[in-house]
Amino acid sequence: MLTRYKKQDKVKTWGLALAKRSSHRKATVAVARKLAVIMHAMWTSGTFYCGDPDASVAERQAARTAKARKLLGVYA
Repeated sequence: MLTRYKKQDKVKTWGLALAKRSSHRKATVAVARKLAVIMHAMWTSGTFYCGDPDASVAERQAARTAKARKLLGVYA
């Protein structure tokens, strides 16, 4: 996520700041752990992740609705 993901994301920004203070290896492990915690929380609560800090509430809701429809197989 730190090197290949090109879009803006809160976790990526946090990881890059950590890499500047520490080392890239430590930042990679920290980002992986943070993503694991986020994914576990999403799994247990059934929510969706939107890491774009510039996304509006309406955009987040539209993304959640589209993802829910796709997961349920509702395309109409």
